Amino acid sequence: MHTPNIREMAIYTKRINAVLDYIHCNLDDSIPLAELADIAGYSPYHFHRIFKLVVRETLNKYVNRVRMEKASRLLVFHDNMSLTEIGLECGFSSIAGFSRSFRIFYDMTPSYYRLQFNIFKPRTITLAEERFRLKMLTASYSSVDIDEMIAWAHNYVHASARVRHLPPVKVLAIRHCGLSDMGLSQDLSHAFDKAYRQAHHNGLLPSKPEMIGVSYDDPYVTPLERCRYDACVTVAPDSESRDGLEISTLPGGKYAVIDVSGSIHLLWLLSGLLAQSWLPQSGYVLDNRPFIEKHFNNPNTDPERHYRGEWCLPIRSK
Repeated sequence: MHTPNIREMAIYTKRINAVLDYIHCNLDDSIPLAELADIAGYSPYHFHRIFKLVVRETLNKYVNRVRMEKASRLLVFHDNMSLTEIGLECGFSSIAGFSRSFRIFYDMTPSYYRLQFNIFKPRTITLAEERFRLKMLTASYSSVDIDEMIAWAHNYVHASARVRHLPPVKVLAIRHCGLSDMGLSQDLSHAFDKAYRQAHHNGLLPSKPEMIGVSYDDPYVTPLERCRYDACVTVAPDSESRDGLEISTLPGGKYAVIDVSGSIHLLWLLSGLLAQSWLPQSGYVLDNRPFIEKHFNNPNTDPERHYRGEWCLPIRSK
């Protein structure tokens, strides 16, 4: 089999990313192979091969996984949706087919999954707290110190979260696959640098550009190495895609926003508590727009490797 060079791989990745975006926008419908191959510009045979090369999963496995992940998010964040409605939203025509596929994937029924993880069910500890505690114990923090940090984080999120309407904004985006729970990876840092350089080189930067991360997947559901993420820089409002530059518009709308500053583990805790603790008491529900991170610094150049920025959780009224 021919091994693609860097340029060929970049072309493959760009075309397959367009296919992935289409898949995620149409999970409630059938997704014909011929249609996906046409979007990518390949024959069905070559599309299968190139898809697996880029995504590192077969097409069928990928579609099934993201359908199950969408179902799990709906079970967690939308207690007003019936199992039938969730199944239809994820491309299943019957509750039996949905339940069978979900049970095979997660080794539990959708009803039991909802009982265990739905954020509107009373519980003594959130998943965000459990993960934070495990990370801190691994780093040799005492249980007392961890309890104090969690208590502070709870108070901070509930006291400082504010609901804001963010306007749509044009960005130059570099797609990246894979997140790290240890900080801003070098690959992701390079993606932000590349976005800024391209915008600057083409004269697209506004007077006060912003660095924005766009997270399309829930890291509590999707494996970190498979999370889709756009490293973006804001560009002038009249900017358009051209000559290989990908200009897109981030959707505006209502967001729950908190200022964040600190280590990556603290920021994971704060973002988790915003969704798992603040949201159930807010009168809002999670919307299907992506999670937005506004970056005010590069933690890799910070003496303490701390982040500074804003976390923006997409929400809508119940």
